[in-house]
Amino acid sequence: MEPGTIDNLSILYQSSDFIVVNKHWDIRIDSKMWYETLTLQSQLKYRFPELADPDTYYGFRFCHQLDFSTSGALCVALNKAAAGSAYKCFKDRLVTKAYLALVRGHVGQSRMTIRYAIGKNTTEGMTHMMCIDGTEGCENPKPCQSELIVLEHGSYSGDPVTKVLLQPLTG
Repeated sequence: MEPGTIDNLSILYQSSDFIVVNKHWDIRIDSKMWYETLTLQSQLKYRFPELADPDTYYGFRFCHQLDFSTSGALCVALNKAAAGSAYKCFKDRLVTKAYLALVRGHVGQSRMTIRYAIGKNTTEGMTHMMCIDGTEGCENPKPCQSELIVLEHGSYSGDPVTKVLLQPLTG
């Protein structure tokens, strides 16, 4: 995927209740900071100015979050009822999430369950990151499980890599 610009928002699905977009990597979902000129919020306002809701803080009801560096499908509710319905689905864990990732090195097993407690990293300069229990500065770690499936081995810039599918089970 090419870097995000104000006008290259990809729509995966649209109805009267929801828009599902393909969020670009290295783009924030929203921001009220003057220097954050390119966000998903600004892309949506540019593409769909008529759908922006002035009664909401950011103009749109984001049903969930994706990290700044993460690209992928992100659901936006277009009204209060749809937002409530989506919230209930996430709260009741009816939503299935999956991530495609390229990891450094060759993963030896074809499938595994990863079990680590994950917490907030309080180390200076790393506060935007998560960490595993036992790592210095790891605060309030909670149990977490994800299923990992190896899809392919290869190389990237001469280094060994593995393409994996990750499905969070808990956490």
